[in-house]
Amino acid sequence: MRNKDIYSSLFWIAIGAGVFYEGYDLGKGDLHNPGPGFIFFWVGLVMIGLSLFIVQDVLRNPPPEEKTSVWLGIRWKTILCTLISLMLYASFFVFLGFLLSTTILLVFLFKIAGPQRWSVAIIGAISSALVAYLVFYVCLGSQLPKGFLGR
Repeated sequence: MRNKDIYSSLFWIAIGAGVFYEGYDLGKGDLHNPGPGFIFFWVGLVMIGLSLFIVQDVLRNPPPEEKTSVWLGIRWKTILCTLISLMLYASFFVFLGFLLSTTILLVFLFKIAGPQRWSVAIIGAISSALVAYLVFYVCLGSQLPKGFLGR
């Protein structure tokens, strides 16, 4: 496990360095006047920093004694249901509209992944969908499908 963590961290350091360089090359600007590469510059820097933190943690702490399988304890049924629900969400997104399809998806995910009580799942799904609608449609002006109910 120790070598895998180091190798994966080195991979992400390389990716982060590429993102960092491209952001710098595009022109990062400054905080008050950001350039086109501003976000890439800082995202690359954060990627490098987090990867270095993992390398430092792996080198500083000894490996655990117990060898366990990476696949032990994975809830395959939940993963499969989540993937199918996301595909159905994408398929019916335009027909049902943003609010209805997102609420249905979130109720399902709260119940399958949690599992939560019905009241918590429904209230959480409705409030999450409404907050997302307010952020994306009202505040940011994104175009969201209204679905068959909005026509």
